[in-house]
Amino acid sequence: MKNNFLIALLLSLFSCNNSESTSESIDYATADMAKSAETTQSSSDGLSGGETNENTKEKTKADLTTTSPKLIKNGYLTIEVENYKESRKKIKELVIQNGGYLGNESETNETYRISNEIIIRIPATTFDKMMEGLIAEGIKTDSKRIEVQDVGEEYADLTARIEAKKAVEKRYLEILNKANKISDILEVEEKLRVIREETEAAQGRVKYLESQVSYSTITLSLYKTLDTKYTPPSGPGFLSRIWKNLVKGWEGVLEFIIGIVYLWPLWIVIILVLLWIRKKHISFIIWPFRKK
Repeated sequence: MKNNFLIALLLSLFSCNNSESTSESIDYATADMAKSAETTQSSSDGLSGGETNENTKEKTKADLTTTSPKLIKNGYLTIEVENYKESRKKIKELVIQNGGYLGNESETNETYRISNEIIIRIPATTFDKMMEGLIAEGIKTDSKRIEVQDVGEEYADLTARIEAKKAVEKRYLEILNKANKISDILEVEEKLRVIREETEAAQGRVKYLESQVSYSTITLSLYKTLDTKYTPPSGPGFLSRIWKNLVKGWEGVLEFIIGIVYLWPLWIVIILVLLWIRKKHISFIIWPFRKK
């Protein structure tokens, strides 16, 4: 009986030791994963500040170089056309044939010319062909400028940053699955939110660069010089106009006299009123002398 009691006591102590060691091992593993996540996060932040991982950066840039260069092309062209409406129609057809589309337009009609500024979006593969077609459409090329921007390094940095952020997110998700305290869960979720926002921002920038690389932009200014020859006014000459105005003036005098005659009853009334006033005025002056 005594031996059985000692055996049971030893078994209980052994099981307690095993449970404590297991719990400690879980805590150590969680701490190691958190430390690793923080290290990866700090390295990811270093990528965003310009201190990129050289191996990842070189690998990404090598991949970009072997596939296709990341070049953004912008063209600026000013041409004079012979027929504005026909050239505008042909340019639209040329853009559609090369797989592009027209953007903003700004047309201006002036006394001496009509002009239009058109934004053209064209696939990068047909950029040179499109520029040649536009130049051929004009009768004179006033200016031509092509700008090329290499965004391969920025694209590689963004790609490496996104991969690093995803690795950090994966580690934090593993920590979140093993966290027991509410404070730890909230802290990890907040870090996950920040990491996901940064990842989405980097992915948006990558999509924008890809769009600019795949489609080039051409700013086309075309104009047509209008005829500005002097056209003398049509009509009678100087002497004819003077005689015509003299006749009109005499006719105006006659109309004035006719108007005065037309109002003859009014003039009679005015004369009678004046005579009556005059008579009354004389009687008022001589009345005191008559009384004496």
